[in-house]
Amino acid sequence: MLEELKILLGEIAENYTDAQMGLAIKLSIAEVEEYCGRDLDYGLEIAALQIAKIKLLRMDTEGLASQGFSGVSESYIDGYPAEIQKLLNRKRKIKLI
Repeated sequence: MLEELKILLGEIAENYTDAQMGLAIKLSIAEVEEYCGRDLDYGLEIAALQIAKIKLLRMDTEGLASQGFSGVSESYIDGYPAEIQKLLNRKRKIKLI
């Protein structure tokens, strides 16, 4: 999955070490499996890669979406894009009590 993440990141992959990318992948896999309540399949693996990319891009910005200096305004990103959320919700196992 590391090579696939590098392809997904493109040229900016050079800004991250293999250890950082590997950790982002592990965190993303754990998050996807926990949320969906199942092991990864191909679709969930793709979602985990996309989430790993987002985690890397948000590193050191902690979800900062935009920042203005003259008026001192900041906005933050919350959650993941709708397409990723839809995929995760489709694959999520429902627990009945």
